[in-house]
Amino acid sequence: MKLTVKQAAERAGVSDSLIYECCAEGRLPHYKLGRKGRRGTIRIEEADLDAFLAACRQEAKAQEEAFVLKRIKRNG
Repeated sequence: MKLTVKQAAERAGVSDSLIYECCAEGRLPHYKLGRKGRRGTIRIEEADLDAFLAACRQEAKAQEEAFVLKRIKRNG
């Protein structure tokens, strides 16, 4: 199924303008339909959106040793 920009944005949880930007930069594969010289419309394959989102995923970094608990001095 091909998604509109609005549908793709809702599915990804981002703004329409971010989807347009990713398409314009060539980072998100899409279809641009319409006459030459006209604005036209953009359609995005669900699989292309899913692959794009997977490629954007950032893995969590390991916690640094700076977060090691300090020793508590006990009286007694």
